[in-house]
Amino acid sequence: MKFTLIIAAFFLTFPICCFPTVSKANQPYAHIEFHSMQSENTFEQMPLTTNIETDINSIVARTRITQTFKNNTVDWLEGVYRFPLPEDAAVDTLLMHIGERIIEGEIQEKQQAEKTYQQAKAQGQKASLVKQERANLFTTKLANIAPNETIKISIEFQQLIRVDGTQFSLRMPLGITPRYEPSGKNHVSHQQNEVLATDDNDLYKSQAATESPLPKTVTQFNTEQQPKRSVYFNINLNPGFDLSELTSPSHTITSQQYADRYQITLQNPAQAEQDFILNWQPQLGQTPKVALFSEIHNGFNYHLLMMVPPTHDLIQQQIQPREMIFVVDSSGSMSGQSMHQAQAGLRYALSQLNSQDSFNIIDFDHQARNLFADAVPVSDQHLVLANNFIDNLDANGGTEIASAVNQALTKPNSDKLRQVIFMTDGSIGNEQQIFSLIQNRLGNNRLFTVGIGAAPNSYFMKKAAEHGRGTFTYIANVNEVKSKLNTLFEKLRYPVLSSLQLQQGPLATIDLQPKYLPDLYLGEVLYASYRIPIGTNFPLQIQGKTDSYSWNFDLPAVVNGHDQGVAKLWARMKIESLTNELHHKGSDSQQIKQSITDTALTFHLVSDYTSLVAVDKTPARAQEHLKQLDMKNRLPKGSAAPKVHGYPQGATDTNLMLLIGLLSLFLAALFFFYDKRRPHELA
Repeated sequence: MKFTLIIAAFFLTFPICCFPTVSKANQPYAHIEFHSMQSENTFEQMPLTTNIETDINSIVARTRITQTFKNNTVDWLEGVYRFPLPEDAAVDTLLMHIGERIIEGEIQEKQQAEKTYQQAKAQGQKASLVKQERANLFTTKLANIAPNETIKISIEFQQLIRVDGTQFSLRMPLGITPRYEPSGKNHVSHQQNEVLATDDNDLYKSQAATESPLPKTVTQFNTEQQPKRSVYFNINLNPGFDLSELTSPSHTITSQQYADRYQITLQNPAQAEQDFILNWQPQLGQTPKVALFSEIHNGFNYHLLMMVPPTHDLIQQQIQPREMIFVVDSSGSMSGQSMHQAQAGLRYALSQLNSQDSFNIIDFDHQARNLFADAVPVSDQHLVLANNFIDNLDANGGTEIASAVNQALTKPNSDKLRQVIFMTDGSIGNEQQIFSLIQNRLGNNRLFTVGIGAAPNSYFMKKAAEHGRGTFTYIANVNEVKSKLNTLFEKLRYPVLSSLQLQQGPLATIDLQPKYLPDLYLGEVLYASYRIPIGTNFPLQIQGKTDSYSWNFDLPAVVNGHDQGVAKLWARMKIESLTNELHHKGSDSQQIKQSITDTALTFHLVSDYTSLVAVDKTPARAQEHLKQLDMKNRLPKGSAAPKVHGYPQGATDTNLMLLIGLLSLFLAALFFFYDKRRPHELA
């Protein structure tokens, strides 16, 4: 009997052990909830309209996002909604519009801001709160929306324009692909054969130090009944030069030119399901090589530098043989158009390999798989095998990206230049764990990320490339695959400009951000910001080098000091640098957290430790009990919902595990009845 119980227990627990504790692939990070303050009523979808107004001057964009809520019920409501922003957004303003009145938010430490909001909500006052969940994911709460009332919430932020070669780009996130998180430390370590080079506990603690828990509710999506989330754009562009091209690969736009300025709008309202992208190019020969902006603020002169290093010497150098490792995400979130883009990208990438190169392909979902045991030379036979492998890729399962990172970075024994190309939508929630893994395993590798899909996690993609000393490329649709990857491969063919630093006078007091300047690839632009005390006047010089030559550039010491927003951009870069330090082992975490908090409070910025809160001092309603109602948000455009939502897609195949579980229960029952009959038969 004891033996039978042991066998039965094994079969009964086996299917449970095969599942992760909680599947988080389905979590609706961009979603809206409404809470009734009076009843159990079920509401129709609350109308939500978004107006985005952006002013672009040269390389700085200032944006106001206004979201309008209409409470068409008889209940008092509280709204909670999550939305994406650019990963480098410096959020500094919150405005709550109540009729003709405007309540402006103030910056507070995060815990105090939450307390202020909850107290106002309990007292029946209208209140709004904006807090940061991730660098590119924010939450806004809005309390005490009266029946049939319309309320508008505006937030404002600044960001830098992306420059790549001669192309200038603005990217505005509108949707978020639901993110996957591993089920826990033990599962990750077992699944990856203990791939983490450092203590797992430290990695998880490091992530928890700055990142808020993401929502744990699961929303079932019906792609035919997705909510309407209309978005309107109005962009005023002052590029500072004549344009040869003004386009959007993501949406249909209309544009009007007024002297040296352009006004851009959408031809039709968009839905919040695909990131908006605007590209513009200067006429031949007008691309600025250096731009320096300055703002005087509280006794300091803040400078923002953009410069394009010379490329002629780089192009003249001999191209090196390379070992190219292509890593492609085939998890469930990549289903639909994203998978087609990735396959097209891989095929084109293979066509760009040189005869002296070697390559391999790794695809991953809940586990990583190599095409070849090791990198192989470029040959017709190997390319045929590779293309067959690409044709058979299928998007399903969880996004256990750590196993793929580990596999791609653990064989740096080649004497060739080793470049790892990651194609993914970045739909993960454990970003800091992966950043730490990249740092620990990088060695002499270089890691480049290629963002796939309508709404990739650009924060992860950009930071992963930064930690991997590579670059980030975003492909908005299949039509862009060839041009975008061609630009990337141009960068990869030539040497990198490294060891960049800002040289200064002997008595200078200068605060440079980022503290360590990144390597630059062909056509890339250097962004840096620094502050110096007013009245300080000394020569500054940017220096860098490749394997065969050195380069330097003298910067002007004095500029006008009237460019608004430069100080806040410096502060945003400083907060990012401090956050990077916070995740570094051995850092004084409490001191760094305080430095982040102090910087954010001084410059009125939302951060991991500060939030914006606005409270109308006049009570609007009596105290009532709150009830929660979840509201659906749209899937990213082109997503195949059944593979992203529905049953959890964790670290194992769900259907297979259900089948194994049923079979195990059946076998356990047979053992049980067999054992019950044995005494009778022996008698």
